[in-house]
Amino acid sequence: MFENILFLTIVIMAMWLADLRRIKHSSFRERIIYMMMMIPVLYLSLIFVMDLKWPNLDDLFHSIFANPAKQIVETLKMVK
Repeated sequence: MFENILFLTIVIMAMWLADLRRIKHSSFRERIIYMMMMIPVLYLSLIFVMDLKWPNLDDLFHSIFANPAKQIVETLKMVK
């Protein structure tokens, strides 16, 4: 867990240092949008650090694309 926290701290610090100049000179609206974009990052970071079994992006993509993928596979099987 310590390694995950250390890795995440390094990545977030690098990201904030890279974005700091842009954030300082941005409008209030752009800052709000930036913070809204950070919400999923924080959620996924929490899952990563705590090793939680909560829904993540894989579950989201699986729920969206599972049925169409099965239909494509069944269609290709019928073509053979």
